[in-house]
Amino acid sequence: MNIQNIKNKKKIQSTYENFPLWSSFYLKNLMPHFASIYYFCRTVDDLGDMKKNIAEKKLEVLTNELNTCFDKNCNPSDRLFPLMSTIIKFDMPKSPFEKLIRANYLDIKNNRYETYNDLINYCKLSANPVGEIVLKIFGHNSSKHINLSNKICTGLQIVNFLQDVRRDSELKKIYIPIEDLKEYNVKESEIINHISTENYIKLIEFESRRCWEMFNNGTQLINNLKGYQKIPISLFIDTGRTLIKKIHGINYETLQVRPVITKPEKSLLTFKVMTRYLLGLNLASKKIYLE
Repeated sequence: MNIQNIKNKKKIQSTYENFPLWSSFYLKNLMPHFASIYYFCRTVDDLGDMKKNIAEKKLEVLTNELNTCFDKNCNPSDRLFPLMSTIIKFDMPKSPFEKLIRANYLDIKNNRYETYNDLINYCKLSANPVGEIVLKIFGHNSSKHINLSNKICTGLQIVNFLQDVRRDSELKKIYIPIEDLKEYNVKESEIINHISTENYIKLIEFESRRCWEMFNNGTQLINNLKGYQKIPISLFIDTGRTLIKKIHGINYETLQVRPVITKPEKSLLTFKVMTRYLLGLNLASKKIYLE
């Protein structure tokens, strides 16, 4: 295995995430490619929390490295060499990768989103391209597939924001739309100072319900995929729903507690999805809130 592939694999294993991007026992042949994609996504995402001048310089370097990938000029020692192999094998378009980088430029400049539509537009750059890349690896690039994937990816991104309200506030960032803060009479200062109120609890419940509906609206994607391809997408949705249940379980007090899905719980989720898949049961069911 290429040394950089090994580094990519270790980065996946060492990075704590609620959303399982890979499970080697059912996607073994695709693991090097998912590893290279995941490495790129995490590398880009990590830059968003750095100081502006440092992040911009590193994003510029990464942009040049990405261009080298698409020019097919990477050396085996380059950190994105495995990504170049993935790009070539699956004839990847450049646009999704460029959008991920653009999202982080926005993240450096913006720490508030005025409207829900503004937040959705950010997710079109920060989250939806990942789904598009995964679909491309699976051999799907129709607008129907991508539109359904976008609903799931946006839902996952916003659930992650709800999970990390406190952490983001410590970086002076608030991803809950200002129009929603005003609607529920929640002050920015309360979030920055980690003051949880009844209004805040109602707001997070509202946002959680909205994400749940996104998952329901995107679940049909599973039925449009073939065989084992259904498994990771079902896992994404089930993990997002589980995180919402976790948020509900702490009474939506995400300013006080960061809800997490433990490793045993992740394993159980995977086991349940695999069992339903092997038994030929429906993986794409819509569910009522918290079901």
